[in-house]
Amino acid sequence: MSQSDVNVTSTSTSTSTSTSTSTMQRHVTHLDFPAFLAAIEQAKHPDYRNRPVIVSSASSTRSVVLSASPEAKREGIYNGMLLKQALRQANGAIVVEPNPELYQRATQYILKRLESFSPFVEPIRFGHIAVDLTGTTRLFGRVKDTAYRIYKDMESSCHLKPSIGIAVNKLVSGIAAHYIQSYAELFDVLAGNEQQFLEPLDVKLLPGIGGAKENVLLEELNIRSIGELSEIPVNKLAIVFGRQAYGLHQAARGVDDSPVRPPATQPEIKEEYTFDDDTNHDEVLYGVAYYLIERGCLRLRQLGKKTNRVRLFCRYSDNQVSSRVLTFAEPLQEEYAIAQKLQQVFEGLFERRTRVRYLSVAFQQLQHSAEQIRLFEPELSINAYKQRQIIQALDRIRLRNGHKAIGFGTNYFLVEQEPRGNLILA
Repeated sequence: MSQSDVNVTSTSTSTSTSTSTSTMQRHVTHLDFPAFLAAIEQAKHPDYRNRPVIVSSASSTRSVVLSASPEAKREGIYNGMLLKQALRQANGAIVVEPNPELYQRATQYILKRLESFSPFVEPIRFGHIAVDLTGTTRLFGRVKDTAYRIYKDMESSCHLKPSIGIAVNKLVSGIAAHYIQSYAELFDVLAGNEQQFLEPLDVKLLPGIGGAKENVLLEELNIRSIGELSEIPVNKLAIVFGRQAYGLHQAARGVDDSPVRPPATQPEIKEEYTFDDDTNHDEVLYGVAYYLIERGCLRLRQLGKKTNRVRLFCRYSDNQVSSRVLTFAEPLQEEYAIAQKLQQVFEGLFERRTRVRYLSVAFQQLQHSAEQIRLFEPELSINAYKQRQIIQALDRIRLRNGHKAIGFGTNYFLVEQEPRGNLILA
């Protein structure tokens, strides 16, 4: 397999839209592992290779395809397809139960190998990793050559074949990696040609375009390409998209200043839940989210900690993801206070109406909860005092009889499955 020379050709008249945090030209690569879950299963089981593999839970009549190998896709299988329909279409397909622990271990192994090329490696989501190669030319040579070395390393050590996009930022390199899937290993968008590269592409390739936004762009504004979106002035976009208009306009022009961030090494408490049957019912999703917050807050109090930051994350049936971050002026450990913020971001987190497969809540930026005695500190209001007393009583009951011994009506249906919790320490 030879190294691809696919480029967007640079011209002397092109105007650079690259964004750099310093005078040094940024070089960001994005590794996109097609059908990542199925590819990991094929890497682990040699007898699965070159055969149609479907990752899906077979325990439900409404199970959908989470990941389909290239062999399965050639038979018309796609992510989000009902499993029973997929099996009718690809009779000899191998169905594998999802194994999140395996995929997480594989991701960690890949990250470790990539760290030999750069200390700045960021896992975006399963199967998508950004690597900042800025300043590595003296050590490894041309960035394009380094990217190809990464490709060959992934192929030999992991039996995986990523598509790799190269650009001046994470946004454009990610789109480039997706753009070349199945026909090339590398795509190098030369500095200054970001907007030229993006213009003819489908507007749905921009991150965050989905659900209500997609409907507005496609149906109401009749915008099909990224170039058409970039031509609309920000003030006109703001009429429809409000505060999100500026970010949307910048993305359409290929502008992205966000750095490549290695995974946080700070301690965190994480609660997670995988649905037996994927769902998009708001009351169920809110109930599970509140339950995870309850469990996390109980563990915060047990450890004598408070949190300044809570990250909510969901994975849909079609393996797309969404997340929202809650930040607080003062550290918290009470679920009722955090739940008030949850209500503000709930609709945005589940903006797509696709069914949700997995939900997690991570409590970050932890602090000791020992409160300093403040002179002239106002007494708790009667309502706050009652809420604290109720929480303390619930804690005593749950620690003695289990978390499900008592609860609120928002999550009454959680009687069968126990969420998983992790305390991740630096």
